[in-house]
Amino acid sequence: MSARIKPELLAPAGSMESLKAAVNNGCDAVYLGGKLFSARQYAGNFSLEELEEACDYCHLRGVKIYVTVNILYKDKELKEFIDFIGKLYKIGVDALIVQDTGGAKLIREFYPDFPLHASTQMTANSLGDVRYWESLGFSKIVLSRELSLEEIGEITAQCEAEIETFVHGALCVSYSGQCIMSSILGGRSGNRGRCAQTCRLPYTLYKGADKLQEGYLLSPKDIQTVTILPQLIEAGIASFKIEGRMKNPEYVAGVTGIYRKYIDLYFENPEQYEVSSEDMKTLTQLFNRGGFSEGYYTSAGGKDMMSIERPKTWGLKIGFVDNFNPQHKRVTIRTREPLVPGDGIEIWTSNGPHVGTNISRPSRAGEVISLTMVGDIQKNNVVYRTYDKSLNDTLRKTWEKDTRKRSVWGLLKAQKGQPLALQLWDMDGSSVYVTGDIVEKAEERPTAPEKLKQQTEKLGATPFVLESLELEVDSDVFVNIRSLNQLRRNAVESLEAAILKKSKRQNPQEEKKEVKEKKKFLLQKSLHALVTDFLQLEAIVRTKGLQVIYYEVSTDMEGNLDAALELCRRFGVSLYAALPKISRQWRKDIEDTAVERLKNSDIDGFLVRSAGQFDMVKSSGKKITMDYTLNVMNEEGVAFWKQQGVDEVCLSVEANLQEINTMGDRTCEMVVYGYLPLMKTQQCPIGNYVGGKQGHFFCSEKNQTELYFLRDRKGMKFPLMTDCERCVCTVLNSKPLFTLKFYDEILESVTGSVRLDFTKEGPGRAAKVMKAYAEMTQNPNKISAETRNLLEEMKEKGNTKGHFFRGVE
Repeated sequence: MSARIKPELLAPAGSMESLKAAVNNGCDAVYLGGKLFSARQYAGNFSLEELEEACDYCHLRGVKIYVTVNILYKDKELKEFIDFIGKLYKIGVDALIVQDTGGAKLIREFYPDFPLHASTQMTANSLGDVRYWESLGFSKIVLSRELSLEEIGEITAQCEAEIETFVHGALCVSYSGQCIMSSILGGRSGNRGRCAQTCRLPYTLYKGADKLQEGYLLSPKDIQTVTILPQLIEAGIASFKIEGRMKNPEYVAGVTGIYRKYIDLYFENPEQYEVSSEDMKTLTQLFNRGGFSEGYYTSAGGKDMMSIERPKTWGLKIGFVDNFNPQHKRVTIRTREPLVPGDGIEIWTSNGPHVGTNISRPSRAGEVISLTMVGDIQKNNVVYRTYDKSLNDTLRKTWEKDTRKRSVWGLLKAQKGQPLALQLWDMDGSSVYVTGDIVEKAEERPTAPEKLKQQTEKLGATPFVLESLELEVDSDVFVNIRSLNQLRRNAVESLEAAILKKSKRQNPQEEKKEVKEKKKFLLQKSLHALVTDFLQLEAIVRTKGLQVIYYEVSTDMEGNLDAALELCRRFGVSLYAALPKISRQWRKDIEDTAVERLKNSDIDGFLVRSAGQFDMVKSSGKKITMDYTLNVMNEEGVAFWKQQGVDEVCLSVEANLQEINTMGDRTCEMVVYGYLPLMKTQQCPIGNYVGGKQGHFFCSEKNQTELYFLRDRKGMKFPLMTDCERCVCTVLNSKPLFTLKFYDEILESVTGSVRLDFTKEGPGRAAKVMKAYAEMTQNPNKISAETRNLLEEMKEKGNTKGHFFRGVE
């Protein structure tokens, strides 16, 4: 892929107003969601009628439209989902942005020519991931936000699919698709488009009893990349995506316009590329969280990327408090930006909530202004403008009247005795030829050709601009101007219809298969366990009834693999290598070498966490379990991976028992114990606030033996587990998933296997829990005293039932 191809500018639209703001400020494509099946369920979103209106509006102006259906679907929703896809297909949506593999499978079966884009929720972190989705027909892959410019360049140089990345806006602290924090803590799943942004709440970092740092520790600053746009273009990124479907139209207009300006500037004169300070002020004013970072393009993370003081927009710094008289409630402010009536400002006070007010009088930059305000205001408090009336008024004008036009060309014929005729065409091959009244010979003054040209070019309220008009006009004809105007209107309407007809589609098939309800049946469960280290493996391997151990790939495993294999063979347990939860392009050579060694070893199988990993081991001859990190939420997803060659599928931990029984079968596994990972992040709180991580992959706090944790406002403690080799920090839930109280219902489910995940447990604890589950699995009616004690202990210390009963919205 050429490094100098002009990238697509892809803008967000949460409403029709935002869509028009994006189009009229220069985007090449917009992405938006319907009222159903969208990853931003709290955005305005579009009804089906509005979606068709949006499609027509965009296509008439040469803009593509992508619909986000990038959530996980439950089986009961699949029929409605595929019906919805059929309607999108008909109205001419250019592509679908998808997360759910089951949903993608259905789309491919019913609408094989419907272009699919792999959502960032599919966690594509490597060339292997990209190539796998590419091989299945995805034409565009949205990479994880964590990838560096170097990694992206390596990927774009070696793949055929277009690569899309986020260039501006909010940055998730977790790897997309790998966060269940909102889901577990509040029942609102990010994978279902209902993220409650629990990461934007305050947390305190502890090491044991020592408080180390407090604030909004998981809240990143927004990213901006206009300062490094040339590097992104040279990296071969095909689509620049602006985040912001929940932002207002002014934001969409302003950000889109600035990125349009600088993309064009680079291609006009790359040597003169320079970003103006005024444009940076505009971006800052529109939305920022304590300034911006350039994301992971140029940094591996660190506290400089975080907004620990405040998780919401800050506004633009416009001055400082010079003096405050609490008795008279008067504050004087030294300004450095002009202010106008209608502006909103906020003073950041040291204590208590910040105080704000509206401006009623204009002032110039550098003036000292006096206002009436109440609060704990002190000298030198910083003042921010949170609402810029002039800017917003200016931006509103950019879309209130459509300025985005499609270039067309024309030919007008006015010849005696022939119908008045007008042909219009565009660069994409759409052409119409319309005729009107018979042209008569002028009895007195003929109609001047210039007059005919002037009237024909009046396309102001249409989506077209006439670049040139050829005339074939007799010198002695009379043309009724009213007839000419009607001819022009007919030609415009016909051209609109011709353009839109090209984007509309017919259903390729009328009969569609129904999703059938699966029969439920009882099974003797196979007992599996995931271990983090050799001590845990050694403690549980003797457990009667244990059939599979997944051993996390790490330096611990590398040093103990032979001993682990010997123990597993002795006790009749199969040993699988649990491949890394996050496999990045920057570690490709290291990871590939490790996987090749494992393929040639005596292990029995692999637990794979990504599409690229599966592609690497699918021909190894070993058993393969697909982990729940691939977010399988319906029976079509199970069928998809089985078709690909997976032996067992671990179902989503966000599914309830009823949903598990609908999608699962004897080749499925479910997690029944463990401190579930709420998120996986490159923004390690330990590295950021203790280890001195400053934009590189390594910090000084490696291989910690003491327990770090985050504490929330309610006093809940969330343990942190670090993988410093890969620069990944996992935030665990404060309570373990524990299912023995309702284990009879687990045993009656359709899945063939149950799994226990051991993370922070010591070997003694792991053995105790493992033994209890083994006893209950073999004979749920016979509970030993030791198991009863564990049940009482877990009741006292606290545990969670996960989503087995409540599920997610």
